[in-house]
Order: sequence, then C-alpha cells, then structure tokens
Amino acid sequence: MDYARTEFQASLDSEQKGSTISESGSCDCYEQPRPSFADEHGLMELFEGDKAYDLIYRNCKSGLGDQCQLLSILRNGFRTLGSRAKLKTFQVFQEAVEMKHVGEEGGGSRVKYGWCAVTKTELKSILEYGFSQPSNDGSYGRGLYLSPDNALLECVKGSAAESEDGMRFLLLSRVVLGKSEVVPRGSSQSCPSSPEFDSGVDNLSSPKKYIVWSTHMNTHVLPEFLVCLKTPFNFNSPRRLRSPWMPFPLLIKALSKFLPPPQIFIIQKHYRDQQNMRISRSELIQRVRRITGDKLLVHIIKAVGNKVQQQ
Repeated sequence: MDYARTEFQASLDSEQKGSTISESGSCDCYEQPRPSFADEHGLMELFEGDKAYDLIYRNCKSGLGDQCQLLSILRNGFRTLGSRAKLKTFQVFQEAVEMKHVGEEGGGSRVKYGWCAVTKTELKSILEYGFSQPSNDGSYGRGLYLSPDNALLECVKGSAAESEDGMRFLLLSRVVLGKSEVVPRGSSQSCPSSPEFDSGVDNLSSPKKYIVWSTHMNTHVLPEFLVCLKTPFNFNSPRRLRSPWMPFPLLIKALSKFLPPPQIFIIQKHYRDQQNMRISRSELIQRVRRITGDKLLVHIIKAVGNKVQQQ
C-alpha cells in the first residue's frame, strides 16, 4: 500500500507558528481553550478526499469489513523538536540500511508499512520520545511487533480495548525491514542473529508479524498515522459469530437457504443494529439463536466455515 509519504523538508516548510488564541481585543476570558486531541498529540486530522485518508480508509474497510466503526484518521505533524529529530534519525538509518544491502538480490532498505496497537496514555510519549517497553507477550523475542498493512485484523485482535465502549488506537508506521530472518515462536532473541540481518518475521513468504528488535525500534520505525476506531462488544472473544473464516454476511446468506424471507429480514435488521452499536454482540447472538435454533446454527457454521477455510 503506497501511502502519502511525509518528507522532512515539507514538514518544516508547512509548519505554522501562531497563537491558538484569537486577537479579539477582549480580556474577559480567564481560561485558554482546551487543546483538541489532535493538537495535544501534535497530529493533523485527515478527511475524505485526502489521498492518505482514502487509502487508509479502504485498507481498514478491506481488513475489518463493517464490524468496526472508523472514528478518525490523523497524520503525525512532526511539530516538536523531538519528533522532527526522530524523523531525521529514521531517514539516516533508512539510507544506512539501503547502502548496507546495495547490490544484493532483493536488497535495499525494504521500507514497509506496519500496524501497532497502542494505548491512549502511551501515545503522546511514543510520538515525542519513541517506543519504550513493548507491550506484547514476548513470544517472538524482545522487540516491537507490527502487523503488515494488509493484516490489520491480526493487529486489532491482538490489542485490548481502551475502554468498555471498544475504543482502540492503531499506529500505522513506516518500518525499515532491510534483510529479515525467520524468528521461531518461543525465541528469546533480542537483536539480529548476525550483522547481515536487520529485522525478524514469523514467516518469510507470508509474514503476519514484523519483529523490530528493541535495539532498532526507535531508529527503524516511524509512526506516521493514527487510526481511532471502535470495535463491537466482545470483539476479541474466540466464540464470536464473525471470524475471518465465517463472515456474518456469509452466515446470513447460508441461513437464507433454510429460513423464510421474513426471518432473514429480521436477522439482517439485528445485524445492522449491532453494527450501529444499538445492541451488543452478545445480544445479537442471542437474538439469532432464538430465530434459528442452535442445531441449525451450529450445522451451518461448521459446514460453511470448513469450506471457507479450505479455499
């Protein structure tokens, strides 16, 4: 996915230096306006029609379908000295890795985009100072794990909701992968196994995880965009009806072969209500079970789900 790139000089040229308080000449205001979420974190909100917004929006819809509500997409403005220094550092190391592998087959810096879930409390610190202790289970060694930009669902599934309403924050970062090595599950690795490697992956041909070692995570990773979204109730539950192997619209299509149109219409209405956050995920499941009965529902999920997995 070719997202709009952020250039250091463009960031400097477009920087606006001005007061956030209007010069109205009035002195009867004792409190300064509270900064917005974007201003507080040095971010710029993007809107429909912006090239980067449209690409990321399509990627989110493709990866998550309609099960998540996309709230906003913001770009890192690199407004502070610290964040600009991080941008420059990233560019220096990108060039260094490029030179290191020049002439090699499939060489170069191999810059990719990767997703990483963060909490609201650590977001500002990451944007200003960089990553500290990665919040993962360490199953692939000591480092920062990112999901490829086409594996957004893996990132969301592996993250915890920020609050009961399902709010989540996802950073989309540029990642200098260079030459990657396979890191087996259960590894205690904390740096490249030899100077020829720069990063790790769980699978060379079809990676689901990019592993950036702790020694590299603040030189080889550049957060560029933040996506704020809401996930449905019980999104991370392994028993949810909607999974990568059994999308809910596919379940409705299969049920239409066994149930009369009025009942299918009611199920579709319940599904829309859940997508619009009018009912919880568990309530949706209970309503569908009451209409279909457990025997028919289990039969269809097993039959159709197995066919989808075999494709």
